[in-house]
Amino acid sequence: MASNEAVILARVSSKSQEDEGYSLESQVRLLEGYCQNKELHVKAVFKITETASKSAQRKVFKQAMGFIEEHDVKNLVVEKVDRHVRNLHDAVETHDWLTADELRNAHFVKDSLIMHKDARSQEWLNWGIRVVMAKNYIDNLREEAMKGWAEKLAQGWLPAVPPPGYMTVTEHGKRIHVPNPDTFKVIQKVFKLYLEPKGTVQTVSDEMHRQGIGTRSGRRHALSAVHDMLKNPFYIGINRFDGKDYPGAQKPIISKDLFEAVQAKMHGGRPVKFRKHNPILKGMVTCGYCHKLITWQIQKGNLYGSCQRRLAECKQQKMMRETAVNEVIEQMLVDLVSPSQTVIAWLTNLLKEDFKTGLDNQKDAITAIDQCIARVTRMDEMLYDDKLAGEVSVERYKEKHEAFLAEIKELNNKRGKVNPEYQAKYMSGIKIIELSQVAHDQFIDENIDNDSKRDILTKLFESLELKDGFVSVNYTKLTKAVARKSGETRRIYAKFQNA
Repeated sequence: MASNEAVILARVSSKSQEDEGYSLESQVRLLEGYCQNKELHVKAVFKITETASKSAQRKVFKQAMGFIEEHDVKNLVVEKVDRHVRNLHDAVETHDWLTADELRNAHFVKDSLIMHKDARSQEWLNWGIRVVMAKNYIDNLREEAMKGWAEKLAQGWLPAVPPPGYMTVTEHGKRIHVPNPDTFKVIQKVFKLYLEPKGTVQTVSDEMHRQGIGTRSGRRHALSAVHDMLKNPFYIGINRFDGKDYPGAQKPIISKDLFEAVQAKMHGGRPVKFRKHNPILKGMVTCGYCHKLITWQIQKGNLYGSCQRRLAECKQQKMMRETAVNEVIEQMLVDLVSPSQTVIAWLTNLLKEDFKTGLDNQKDAITAIDQCIARVTRMDEMLYDDKLAGEVSVERYKEKHEAFLAEIKELNNKRGKVNPEYQAKYMSGIKIIELSQVAHDQFIDENIDNDSKRDILTKLFESLELKDGFVSVNYTKLTKAVARKSGETRRIYAKFQNA
């Protein structure tokens, strides 16, 4: 084998180096230039980036050394010692490779160091010092990283990429994980899919692929990754990191009962029936005495709600059947429905047009204020020119300048007040009106899950309260108006029918 053949090993130490332009490609070009000057023929190039996992980095290093052994390459070319070795294992492996053949050379270009079997003791010392410094550098990096990880975990956030169903956002300067509105419902679905009699990791993988949920590079998730996903307690608010569990601040998207049922099936090797205890009114009804949440429990196949607090009044309250509460809610949802959907359509269209007109008026007001600000600013600039020309005294300039600044400040305050911040509330009101007309049908629809039904109640009702065996349900201000108008329309219709 020719002794002028070489293998290049390039490594970028950090993500910031890549961002600053010192990429793997530029490092390879430097090393290729060195080989050309030394009349070395480059047989292969291996690249390592620190953004890869530790195991992935080690794998590339092993591949490079294995290639050298297999093809009996005599020259290894690296930018510096710390680009080649990051631990004592790498150093020992390189030392053994060099001392096994006197023709082998390790070229560390920027260190001006060429190591071989017969290198002088001073060169071996130089090599050893640089190896120790490289290891110390990595140890320090890890210590600093661990401090950052510990702080983030203490705050309830996972210092890693979240699993499918979540996304990373920046909030108040911090990167946190929140449910991904485009995918979290699919993840909820596949957890339930796994519990079906024919549910397997493969069927979950197929469904995720069908729904377009893949890796960050767009590829299909491997079965092992799907298996790990189903075991990940992140979905119930627990951050598992480095083999330990920490309380998470992220919003769970999988119930604890569902998660535990999935774990039972995975570890038990046979399907488990997941009995979903997810009452429609969970977290919705409060006690009329202590104003704490009512607890729901199953007795003889039916759900009953009661207050579990220790107040004497709370203990005296009787349990109330869920169906009885639902009857009250259903009637109030019926009361929201107008007998004339033409009236509702007319009302929502009127509101939309009114909103558009108001928005146009706001834009006109902002334009007018901006023009006033520009005019006062120009006047202030002209005043400054007059001061420089000596046509206005310094005292007069200061007086008028402060007046102009005050006027600009006042105009900016007015501009802030007419900023169209009410848009979201306005459009939300229109959606609430539209929801009120279909809420009853959706609430009694068995194909709609209880989470969605609770969402309906949250939007339409201000409160639900249980006291002395009676339930009181209160509309929001907007839905109260809808109920009143719908009632008036029904009375008018009834009057015409009886006439």
